[in-house]
Amino acid sequence: MAALLKLLLFTLLMHTACTSLRFTATLDAIHAGASSFEVGLMLASISFGPMFLAIAAGRWLDRSGPRAPMLASRLSVMAAAGFAILLPASDLGIAPLFGACVLTGLSFMLTNVVIQRLTGDVTTPKNRRFAFTALSLTTASSNLAAPVVAGYVIERLSYTAVYVWSAVAPLILSVLLFVPAFGIVMKARPRAVRAEAGRTKGSAADFLRDGPMRAVLVASVIISIAWEVGNLLIPIYAAGVGLTPSEIGWVLGSFAAATFIVRFVTPFLLKVVLEWHMIVLSLLLATAAFAVMPLVTTQGAMMGAAFVLGLGLGASLPNMMSLVYLFSPPERIGEAIGLRIMALNLGKSVFPVLAGLLGNWIGAGSTIWCLAAFAAGGCGYAGAAARTVLSRMKALRDAKIDG
Repeated sequence: MAALLKLLLFTLLMHTACTSLRFTATLDAIHAGASSFEVGLMLASISFGPMFLAIAAGRWLDRSGPRAPMLASRLSVMAAAGFAILLPASDLGIAPLFGACVLTGLSFMLTNVVIQRLTGDVTTPKNRRFAFTALSLTTASSNLAAPVVAGYVIERLSYTAVYVWSAVAPLILSVLLFVPAFGIVMKARPRAVRAEAGRTKGSAADFLRDGPMRAVLVASVIISIAWEVGNLLIPIYAAGVGLTPSEIGWVLGSFAAATFIVRFVTPFLLKVVLEWHMIVLSLLLATAAFAVMPLVTTQGAMMGAAFVLGLGLGASLPNMMSLVYLFSPPERIGEAIGLRIMALNLGKSVFPVLAGLLGNWIGAGSTIWCLAAFAAGGCGYAGAAARTVLSRMKALRDAKIDG
């Protein structure tokens, strides 16, 4: 448990650094006169690195252990902050912010690959599901608090002050790693396992040929798309039916609150249901919420639908991380995590753009109904795959207990 708490502290430092930088770069670009298209393209550039390098990063982790990838993560976000500080957008335009966003995306990717791998490594099969829930709560806390704190810092100090924090946070982590009690968490993996990772042949397509792993990866992408596109379309629809900005904020806040609540109770739910049951339920709730959303026009009703959506989608992340770790060969866990991150970032880059184009054509409400149909298809797929996935889960957990 002590090792897990240290990992959560590492995650909080790196995640707040990256989240604060991403949020501040957005406002900095707008302040510098960037158009909505330019800001959207800049934020999309955060996904460039993960789309093309996540699998390679996972293999690097499997071969070398966590120290080198985590060092690269810290250097990436420090360099991103350096771009923003030394090449201010107010003087030089937003080009340096593009570089900062690309580097931030690399840091996000490397941190996630390393921390998700280590979270599984330092826990046992008995408490691993709780550990991934704690990890998801840590990142959710950062996603909620970092923009709020950064906004106040910008108002009272400057954009540069936030960028300085994004450079200092990884330095704090570097100092902590020199302390033996903290540094041991980043110890290299056993030599025999690293050697096996170096000898392993094959490609990431091996995971897609494996039925249970393919089901987990496909469901991950479906849920991620539902999350990203939903958070794009709901504000557009709400504005179209006359809600004020503050009312729209409450709708989105209802979604965020539900994700927190469901992650807090997930460890208790997993005592009576399995992770894959939670995935099917997530997609079922998302389908219902998206189906209802275009039928309501008041703030209260939309908050209710958003809350149901948050309960569904919020429950998925810790369960997905747990299953990817469980289904991966020990010498290829990092590669599997990288494949999942690559697929998620590809979906985040492509589908919001397509949804935006569709929304311009048929309207935001009708597009949300299309999203409901998409989630329903995902729920049907997850249900059809349940027997295969549950059978693999039982076999692997029985083997670990017997071992």
